[in-house]
Amino acid sequence: MIPVTIVTGALGSGKTTLINHILTSNHGLKVGVIVNEFGSIGIDSGILMTTSEKLIELPNGCICCMVREDITIAALKLIKEGKIDYLVIETSGLAEPLPVAFAFSEPQIKEYAELDSIICVIDSENCEQSLKEPIARDQLQSSDIVILNKVDLASSITHTKSLIRKYSPHTQIIESVKCSIPVNLILGSQKFDPSKLKKEKKHMKTGFVSESFITGPVDPDKSQEFLENLPENIFGAKGILCIKESEKGSGDELRVSFQKVGKRTELEFTRPWQEGEKKETKLVFIGTKLDKKELKKSLEECK
Repeated sequence: MIPVTIVTGALGSGKTTLINHILTSNHGLKVGVIVNEFGSIGIDSGILMTTSEKLIELPNGCICCMVREDITIAALKLIKEGKIDYLVIETSGLAEPLPVAFAFSEPQIKEYAELDSIICVIDSENCEQSLKEPIARDQLQSSDIVILNKVDLASSITHTKSLIRKYSPHTQIIESVKCSIPVNLILGSQKFDPSKLKKEKKHMKTGFVSESFITGPVDPDKSQEFLENLPENIFGAKGILCIKESEKGSGDELRVSFQKVGKRTELEFTRPWQEGEKKETKLVFIGTKLDKKELKKSLEECK
């Protein structure tokens, strides 16, 4: 039986950071990771790994797979290939974790895999604001383990913990900075409570929608101003920016990852462009009542 851990949490909480940590840690496990993306462009795959391929095999035996199809189909395929001995699933920041957990109780996969835990990653700095959303509370209440991330940015960890205990009194809380924690604390914990699957859960309508854009290189100053002053109805945004470093033309562009949650914007140079990789700007905006034409116009003005 392959143990399965589901990773949930709000946009920008640090799920991708945790997945990267799991994939690259020296734990002796051949971990398969399935990333279920939100939005019509595969942004997370660009941030997560150093390739645009949908299936990545790492030197340590770990495998990362980006899917939009049924998660159980992708999980069964990975498991039956016999290349992994542990499976981690990263859900979208706008998804409920229990429907994914329910899927692993279905007959076609039940004999191959068993749930080990549901982990909820929480951004310490934005916890109070995040928990105003029903979907974030559901993610927390469904979890067995909470990774309280970015504790170095929070004004009061005691207050944040009390908020978590309000909605999930018995969940284990692990404090972290950039999700840098011993992997043995979260993988193989056997903390999943099967009784959760007996609870009836109505599907939550979050009201969130996404709009995705692909364009060419952008001006650094114009794009930064645009992304730091997005409309208030945009809850989150992320992507890869192709930044024009100079006017000399192709070859001088920088590859910068971008993420915005609430009022916090993060721009980071993660790696150079790979040989043969298409140099383009790819962005996903997530929020309510998005004006696609206006967003496209603003983005084009950054070129």
